[in-house]
Amino acid sequence: MDIDPLADTVPPRYAVESDEEEDEYNPLSTSASQPVKEVNVKLTGDIKQRRGRTLVVATGHAAKIWAKGANLGEQIGGALVNGVQVALIFSPSWTQANIVVSEATTRLPVWAMHTFAEAIIEALGPSSVALLDEYAAPAYINAAPISFYDAPIRYLCIKGSIPAPSPSFEAYAPPNLVQSTSASFMSILAVTSTKESIAGTLFLVPAPHIPPPPPADITPTKSTLLDDDSGPALSTELISEAHRAIFATLGEDNKLWEGAGTGGRERERIARRRGDVGDGGMYI
Repeated sequence: MDIDPLADTVPPRYAVESDEEEDEYNPLSTSASQPVKEVNVKLTGDIKQRRGRTLVVATGHAAKIWAKGANLGEQIGGALVNGVQVALIFSPSWTQANIVVSEATTRLPVWAMHTFAEAIIEALGPSSVALLDEYAAPAYINAAPISFYDAPIRYLCIKGSIPAPSPSFEAYAPPNLVQSTSASFMSILAVTSTKESIAGTLFLVPAPHIPPPPPADITPTKSTLLDDDSGPALSTELISEAHRAIFATLGEDNKLWEGAGTGGRERERIARRRGDVGDGGMYI
């Protein structure tokens, strides 16, 4: 274009710069796309005969503490993701529910969570699901700040309501988000429940610290549920309350949690025994 050198002002920007999109730098067009990672979930053990029962899924550090005092008995199955054992499956005699203890020793990356949860629900075909997990009390967004020591158990429901919830329970309210594998279970149940009658309730006990982000990949570990607890301190009183609420939600009353310190001698005896299920049998 022609520019008048005697003009009082510089020409407008649009008259100088090109409006051609290809002349402008677009950082999004040069970024390399991430390859889609394959997720292979394999369930081991004889679990076909236990389809259709209610289901309890305990996840993460809360699962590890809860499992030590829940008298789960001997492991009947497991779930491996890309060859790494991520979950243990139990069927104790004191409940009609199948119990899945997930990610107590090995955490899942975000890209594997949904496929894992979908495989568990499809294999066990539960009639109702109750989940146990934790939330970071310091990061919880609330109208009035609540300290960890006063933080309540929080819950989310897909369908139905909690039978006689404790006064200490409060709803897990927006804008707070659940970002663990429990979110995948709840989202799958929410979609499935539009076609089938599957109730789902998630109970979250408060944790004193914000957890680290999920790993980028699945990494095997040598730790077990029987190892000494090295995670954040969770209230055993709240774990016990959540335990009762979980089974009340499933229609089973008078289920007492024995506490994380019970069954020590039996666990020490069984810890050295390896079984035929998954990477090794487990007795809790």
